[in-house]
Amino acid sequence: MSDYYTQPMPAPQGEPHLPPPVGRPVTGLTDAPPPKKGMSLGKKAGLWAGGVVVTLIVIGATQGNQPAATPTADTIVSSSSSAPAATTPAVPTVVPSVQASLDKVAADKAAADAKAKAAEDAKVKAAADAKAKAAAEKAAADAKAKAVEDAKRKAAAAAAAKKKAAADAAAKRAAEEAAARTAGQEQAVGKAQEYLDYQAFSRKGLIEQLQFEEFPKADATYAVDHITVDWNDQAAKKAQDYLDYQHFSRSGLISQLQFEGFTYAQAAYGVKAAGL
Repeated sequence: MSDYYTQPMPAPQGEPHLPPPVGRPVTGLTDAPPPKKGMSLGKKAGLWAGGVVVTLIVIGATQGNQPAATPTADTIVSSSSSAPAATTPAVPTVVPSVQASLDKVAADKAAADAKAKAAEDAKVKAAADAKAKAAAEKAAADAKAKAVEDAKRKAAAAAAAKKKAAADAAAKRAAEEAAARTAGQEQAVGKAQEYLDYQAFSRKGLIEQLQFEEFPKADATYAVDHITVDWNDQAAKKAQDYLDYQHFSRSGLISQLQFEGFTYAQAAYGVKAAGL
């Protein structure tokens, strides 16, 4: 009965194919289930493809946890027959001699780069060393110059202190001598200083001049020995006085100064200072 409802009746030649009757037949037959619609070919193909995909996924997951099987001859033949062979790119081969040349060029370049870097590092270090040396030499020169300047200042200060001490000592002695002088000695000292203010004298000539002024020889000698006087300078002034109004030879002027009471050394110094 089911085949009757599901199988379509062939249509007679020249007539259109009519679908089977829907619903119950008009005959007085017993009730029967409604006819089932057959699955279309597209749905069947979709279900079949989905099953294949699921199966492949399961197989791939299973094989991912197992070591790969070594392909057999049958597998290779089957694979070659079922899928097109993959094209493997050709790997270029390098001639050994060419490879050796390339390696040598690379090695030479690496060595040259290392050498250049070492040279640059050495140059930088040499420049730094030269700069440090120049700085050290400048610091040493500055320290030496400062030491010399300090020594000069120290020597000048010492000389000034010594000169001041000598002057203070002389002033002290003069004060002590002045306090201890007699009235006659004091007068002789004053007179001797007056003569030297406007005329040049030798030591002997000044003593004689004070004696001529009737000072006792002791007071005259005391006065000449207790005044500050440079006898060489007195000889030079006396020689110039002679040359200002009279002509002399060098030896003649020396003899004249000796006659005035100067020593030969004092006379020679005075004549030379006067220009002879």
